[in-house]
Amino acid sequence: MTYQEWTENMKKQGKQIPRPLELLGQLDDKRVMAHLSDKNAAYSGEALTQKAKALIALAVGIALDSQACILNHAKAAKEAGASTAEIVETLAVAKFSKGATAFSSSLQALEWLAANM
Repeated sequence: MTYQEWTENMKKQGKQIPRPLELLGQLDDKRVMAHLSDKNAAYSGEALTQKAKALIALAVGIALDSQACILNHAKAAKEAGASTAEIVETLAVAKFSKGATAFSSSLQALEWLAANM
């Protein structure tokens, strides 16, 4: 598949082409195709269902605050059989997990505050 074919396929499926991949494709479409090859390899395993993989990818998109990834992975999860309730629950778990990192990221400040009470 070529970069051109991939972009046309994404548009036909109603999926948003992530802007960074779109721009990179204009500069070096082989890099985008290598990225997509890596994606295909990651998704080719059989230990997890495609639905589970889509929900994991959705959660990571939320954690990384990538709006294009969130939309595309929500659509992919739905296409893989995830219910609206499963997608919403994934959003809730990802939101909690992302928020919980504020505590661990604050370790040095908390240690300093505890030592300087």
